[in-house]
Amino acid sequence: MAERGVIATPWLRLMLGLFSIFVLFHSSAALLGSDRGQAGVIVGAIVVASTLAFEKVFFGQPLAAAARSLGLGRPRASGLIAATLVCLSLLLVVPLFVRAAGASVAFFPGWPWLVPGLFVQAGIAEEVLFRGFLFGRLRRGRSFTRAALVATAPFVAVHLIVFLSMPWPIALAAVLLSLVMSFPFAALFELGGGTIWGPALLHFVAQGTVKVVIVSTESGALFPLVWMAASALLPLPLLWMRARDARLDVVVPGPLSGR
Repeated sequence: MAERGVIATPWLRLMLGLFSIFVLFHSSAALLGSDRGQAGVIVGAIVVASTLAFEKVFFGQPLAAAARSLGLGRPRASGLIAATLVCLSLLLVVPLFVRAAGASVAFFPGWPWLVPGLFVQAGIAEEVLFRGFLFGRLRRGRSFTRAALVATAPFVAVHLIVFLSMPWPIALAAVLLSLVMSFPFAALFELGGGTIWGPALLHFVAQGTVKVVIVSTESGALFPLVWMAASALLPLPLLWMRARDARLDVVVPGPLSGR
């Protein structure tokens, strides 16, 4: 069981869970050809189910408690409102860029069928793993700032895989974006009462928009870079909003293991 051998160390259990589930996440998406959420509902279900199973087997949590721990509970309204406002401001970047650059815009064929899968895969699955599982456990016994800083390293590390599939300038920008956005995602997790729905919405919009909206310009790589810059900057006020909520400044009691 989880208490025996080397995996009895909470840190090793956390890292084992994070990276093994991420490998499962990435390999199932690749196997199913879900680069734009084509099989995102299936991929997301695999990730959420495996994360719940890991919580139950290796951290001894009942399924209902594991679901709450991973952020699958009822969100606080203020967190959802904050996420929605940031997402709307981010989506405004598309028409503003199209007008300023004199670009043309189109939607990826069959895009309405991709949206649910993108939300489950890029939003729910990633946030269950990286905010509910990783940040949520690191937050126990730590301040928000310390937990967010520690959680950034593995979150950025797994994103290095983009160098295998993207031109290096875009890949580098994507990795830097994951570094910056990890903090607003964590802030939304707390603003939403320790739930993943707010950060899942923002994650879905930031990652999914460029997969369904095709903006054509004379300099082809310009829009993705502008989009990533906007995705890094526009959510930053969420950190200020979280800092103003005195209820969220307490250190969450309990060890990393949750025992």
